[in-house]
Amino acid sequence: MNWPTRLFPVRTSMALLLTSALFSLASCEDTNELGVDLPGTTPIDTAFEEFPVTASTIRQDSLATTQKDHFLVGQLPDGNTGGLLQARAFLEVAASSDSLPSQYATQNPKLDSVVVLANFDRVYGSATAPLRLSVYDLQQPLDDFTTYNSTSVVGLSTPIVLDKPVKLNSPIRDRINSLDSVTVRPLRIPLSTDTLNQTAFARQLFAKMLSTTTVRLSDADLRTVWKGMGLVATTQGTAVAFNRSLLSAVYVYYHLPYGTNQSVRNRKRKVYRILYGDPNQVASAPRYFTNISYTLNTPGSPFNVLQNNGQASVPSSASDETVYSQDGTGLVTKLVIPGLDVLRQRQAQSNLIINRAELIIPVKPYSTAQFVAPSQLFIYEANNVNNRILLFQNGVNQLERLVQQEGFLAPTAGRPLALQLTEANATTRYYSTLLTGYVQAYAKNQLPEPSPSAFLLSPTRRRAGGELSLDRAVIDAPNIKLRVYYSKTKAR
Repeated sequence: MNWPTRLFPVRTSMALLLTSALFSLASCEDTNELGVDLPGTTPIDTAFEEFPVTASTIRQDSLATTQKDHFLVGQLPDGNTGGLLQARAFLEVAASSDSLPSQYATQNPKLDSVVVLANFDRVYGSATAPLRLSVYDLQQPLDDFTTYNSTSVVGLSTPIVLDKPVKLNSPIRDRINSLDSVTVRPLRIPLSTDTLNQTAFARQLFAKMLSTTTVRLSDADLRTVWKGMGLVATTQGTAVAFNRSLLSAVYVYYHLPYGTNQSVRNRKRKVYRILYGDPNQVASAPRYFTNISYTLNTPGSPFNVLQNNGQASVPSSASDETVYSQDGTGLVTKLVIPGLDVLRQRQAQSNLIINRAELIIPVKPYSTAQFVAPSQLFIYEANNVNNRILLFQNGVNQLERLVQQEGFLAPTAGRPLALQLTEANATTRYYSTLLTGYVQAYAKNQLPEPSPSAFLLSPTRRRAGGELSLDRAVIDAPNIKLRVYYSKTKAR
């Protein structure tokens, strides 16, 4: 008979439909709520917490300033901390391959002027306040085997020009060698401009160029009359950041007097360049560094304790709930996050999985009138007792421990995590970054010893090369937060 073969598929379909319905009902309920532990599952709790952060301001010294992208010159009172910033630049000078006046000795070349052109792209304080600079010879050239930093000083020798007024907002049309006239905006410091009454420095410099018998002036010959350049501001209210530029050089302008046997081309003004701050950053480029003095002794200022005391700190409660991170001055925000140790304790009690961790650093509104905010900040691991950055051994070198990007082991070299500045609107700006992997490693006690007990938030990479500025983050301390989303197994 054929009916069993017709009815069997119907019964099978009904059974499958009933089974599917049961599974559909079950899928609407959490297995933990049902009290049924299916194979391969574990009871899990998920949670979100905002851990408070204690913030204070400390100060570091001996910052790397050699061969940075900028060198700084100026004097600037700090209206927030009561400090006085003084920045001076010390620069090597080097001979170029331009035509020397000695090549035209038979045509009696005459000196016109000596001018320093220094390209800049940042002004701190006032761009319209009077700015006066002095230019000095150095007592000795910069030493190739000496490491210079923000506290280093090279003795100043004979002044070349004193208290010279300069302009920051006037374009200059000038001819550079055989190039056409171009409009530029460098700072211009005349070292000698009077053709009839040249300064003693200008006369000695031009005489050396006239007496040189070789095609090219050597650096050793140049240093017999000029060992190096010191730039010092004599007025307060402005600090200038000079950048690397092909235009930046000392220009010695001279001409060949008119004569019956001279061509029109030879009658044009000629120029010889003395180089400093080579923008190509080659190994043989002239060296330079910035000396930065940041004096904190204003009566009543809580920041006075930071003067010459690297272990001192100013809690945010003593500074209007504000903390600072600034390049150049060494001001650094110190963070202490007790919640990290809380997570480590919970990890010891159960399996803790960090799903997401985010650090939020809010910037105070309207805080960039004097100093612009840096575009990014870096996190250093530190000791809470003496504010010292922790170190790790990388081959034969000891390097400072920086929190690394997500997906890279901590510590390691070359992948530092940068907190980027976000501007939500005109009054809401903040730095933020994910710290998921780092918080997980901290909770599981997977960081190398010693474990950090504090973190230093700074825009400064404490190494040779890179950026140098006076950019400053003014941070809203009470609203710094570490947000953590995590899961853990339930206690049985």
